[in-house]
Amino acid sequence: MKSSMAATSILLGAILLAGVAAAQHGEVDADNSIRLPSEGKTAKPWDCCDNIEMSPLRIFPPYYRCNDEVKQCGAACRHCEEAPGDFPRAWICRDWYQTTDPGTKCTRPDKKTPWKCCDDLVKSPAKISPPLWHCNDVVKQCDASCKECVEAPGHFPRGAFVCNDVYWGVNPGPVCKARPWGKCCDVTICTKSLPPVCICADEVNKCAATCNHCERVKSSAPPRYVCRDQYIGNPGRKCTFAMAAN
Repeated sequence: MKSSMAATSILLGAILLAGVAAAQHGEVDADNSIRLPSEGKTAKPWDCCDNIEMSPLRIFPPYYRCNDEVKQCGAACRHCEEAPGDFPRAWICRDWYQTTDPGTKCTRPDKKTPWKCCDDLVKSPAKISPPLWHCNDVVKQCDASCKECVEAPGHFPRGAFVCNDVYWGVNPGPVCKARPWGKCCDVTICTKSLPPVCICADEVNKCAATCNHCERVKSSAPPRYVCRDQYIGNPGRKCTFAMAAN
């Protein structure tokens, strides 16, 4: 692992140094996506950034890039890619920029969620703290605090909506429907039907009060239990999400 990280660092350093050597007017070509300050003649690829990354290359000024997921890359960005994951469609600027000051943060954590509760909660893969959240619940009417309420895609009938807002904060709110295993589950097993039929295989100290069929795990010491109830619908959030919210 260490040798792999070292090789990656060396490769990145070689690419960046090659860009420095090639930059006669403060910039290199768009394929390398390396931007140099050149006495202020080039603009940062971002106006502000919440998820800044500094290159491991030991050079001054250091290189930075912004890993924010945005609806549209800035005009100065040369290498704009679609963000990964099942999140609402977003983009990331992959340009590196050499500077002593990467700039300010764009936003502060939200105080209020765009939904009262959410069963189908998605956490953005972006490595940012606090994390970003999106609620995929299909509802008859979005909450009043939702700014972008859109029609649900796919097979849903007309009159079904999804809140397309993104929430940035540590607490994405409570779940809407009580599940037999309680507030969360890490090991869910579901059928591929729509809606799915799910069970939770988590071994816990005590089953939730909503569980009807609580079974002790054989030979467990101290005793551990599993809720054997089935639930029809989205299984809800993982316990790691719930822990992050506390």
